[in-house]
Amino acid sequence: MIRLKDYNIFRLVLNILFTGFILFAAVDNSTKNIPVIFILFYNILLFVPAWFNNFWLLPNFRKTKNVKRYLILLISIFISGVFILGNYAHFLYNQFDDSKLEDFTALAITSSAPRLLEKHQYYFDVFPGILMVLLVMIIGYVMQEYASKIKKEEHLNAQNTIAELSLLKSQISPHFLFNVLNSLYSLSLKKAEETPDVILKLSDILRYSLYESQEKEISIKDEIHMLKTYIDIEQLRLPENTNITFDYQINNSVNIAPMLLLPLIENAFKHGVDSSIDASFISATLICDHKLLTFTCKNSFKESVSKDYGGIGINNVKKRLELLYPMKHSLEITKSEDIFDVNLEIKF
Repeated sequence: MIRLKDYNIFRLVLNILFTGFILFAAVDNSTKNIPVIFILFYNILLFVPAWFNNFWLLPNFRKTKNVKRYLILLISIFISGVFILGNYAHFLYNQFDDSKLEDFTALAITSSAPRLLEKHQYYFDVFPGILMVLLVMIIGYVMQEYASKIKKEEHLNAQNTIAELSLLKSQISPHFLFNVLNSLYSLSLKKAEETPDVILKLSDILRYSLYESQEKEISIKDEIHMLKTYIDIEQLRLPENTNITFDYQINNSVNIAPMLLLPLIENAFKHGVDSSIDASFISATLICDHKLLTFTCKNSFKESVSKDYGGIGINNVKKRLELLYPMKHSLEITKSEDIFDVNLEIKF
């Protein structure tokens, strides 16, 4: 017994509807009072070779790729169909004294028999109809298989995208927490009074990393809160001559992917602030409404201390942007002698 998959069930429904349409047309066009059961049986026989091909031969051919076997079976079924339907047409002609094929089917396409085979004209009456149904259903099968293949590929690509995004998210959290713990370690060595406050903020970051970051999108307010928390922690270990600014103008109802901006700020702190750089600075600006997000981050930069600038953070952001906002974003990174400039735009 053939196991029907979803697309096979859909194909079966289409075939039933197609057969029903042909049957209805045949009954409607019949000029004689012929019982419907005879017309129904004729049209079912008309479709049988095509059904065998679509539901048995073609699926097996896709698995075995045996062209010779497929063609032999297809020709055998076709000839058998012509023989059976031809004899049934001959019976109907005699039974109802009617040799007009259009009284029995809407697919009354006939061909003329050679002179030597004129007494078997009924075979040549049914031959074109069987062939036409067979070809139409082969075309339908190929189109449905192609559509099914495209759908499967889209589903597979979507699953791969989800898996890749999950992997990228899993890379962000340890990398980010590693940097925060370094800051906390520095404070503990100094026995700074701010250490308990930093630990509290670190717990907030952990909560965000474990829960909010697993969501597909979060409110931009939450992302800003995390940026400010991270900046507060990092500022505690910076030299007094460091100038940090973060300005933002947003629509609170906008949602974005979580932890998308944080790696950009994180890299600025990691590579842009150093005691060997005079007047170190980080300047970040975020402007966001329902149509466009614009984020810029400039920081002081010294080649000798920042050879690996970008690392996991920015590369991670690039990959996530390609997956989350394809063709809807631009990320420009420019580096001069002493300034590193990141400009990000996302269109919603």
